[in-house]
Amino acid sequence: MKNISLLLCLFVLSLDSTYFQRNADLESISQIMSANKIPGISYTWLESGKKKESYALGIANNNNQPIDQETVFSAASLSKPIFAYIVFQLVEEGLFDLDTPLSTYFEYQDLIEESNYKLVTARMILSHTSGLPNWRKGELKFQYNPGERFRYSGEGFVWLQKVTEHLKEKSLEELAQEYVFHPLGMKRSSFVYLEEFDDNHSLSFKKNGKQIAKSKIKNPNAAASLQTTSYDYALFLEALLSGKRMNPYFQQLMFTPQVPVDPTDGKEQQIFWGLGVGIQVTSEGKQIFQWGDNYTFRGYFTANVEMGNAVIYFTNSENGLSPVRELVKLAIPDPQPVYDWLGYK
Repeated sequence: MKNISLLLCLFVLSLDSTYFQRNADLESISQIMSANKIPGISYTWLESGKKKESYALGIANNNNQPIDQETVFSAASLSKPIFAYIVFQLVEEGLFDLDTPLSTYFEYQDLIEESNYKLVTARMILSHTSGLPNWRKGELKFQYNPGERFRYSGEGFVWLQKVTEHLKEKSLEELAQEYVFHPLGMKRSSFVYLEEFDDNHSLSFKKNGKQIAKSKIKNPNAAASLQTTSYDYALFLEALLSGKRMNPYFQQLMFTPQVPVDPTDGKEQQIFWGLGVGIQVTSEGKQIFQWGDNYTFRGYFTANVEMGNAVIYFTNSENGLSPVRELVKLAIPDPQPVYDWLGYK
């Protein structure tokens, strides 16, 4: 009897890693969408660093246009890891150094009168320790001394974008096509809105169901303007996790905690920022993550850097970040401490 019980226990344990995989299906995702009033989603998950399944469900607009794998969503802050991926390739080329002040390479007129201006480096920008706000209100000013602490900042990424554009004499969109989208086969991705997206892009919806018109972005923004699909973004995650087109040293540096996001909460630190990605240390291993929120387009990815398992999804709803845990655990049995930190319950 004891032997039978032991065998049953071992059998259940052997199913544990596949249990979540079998539940990452259309019906389960559809139920989560319905419970959270999410009209449309693009959802892809990876196993051992490779795409496993990709789903597209729901509607893109009030005309009930169905979402498919080529429906383009606004990725918001999921732009940042792709820009970081470009930055590391440029550093590898010797274009600039992570720890040399950015003012050495480019005079940023928006900050040139600030006393701390000449202290900021690319490492500080990528780890969100530049001291700049997320987005300015009026004139751009430092909120903290550079390097002092974590302060999430889209403005910092825009500054670093201007440095790279100046040094390469190319726009961010040109750099992204050259260093990321074309070599990785990301055919439905861009940092600007393209005419070819007209026939198949998603609009977005407020919590009350009101449809919001699409903002057709003309100027690329390294922190926020990415247009893409979960299928394309999964191609990027495959490359990032495998170190494709990256020096192994820089890949490890990117995944190494640089700063805790909240060092004063008195708890054991679980959430950090690396260089270009968030890092959560969990009972299931170290994960990189990034959320996206431009109000009515919301998305999220997390990837276990040790196992290579990952989930990436985009929604067209203001409710899109509420079911992070439910959507992630359909495919990977990893906790998400960052969910509590983000506060999208």
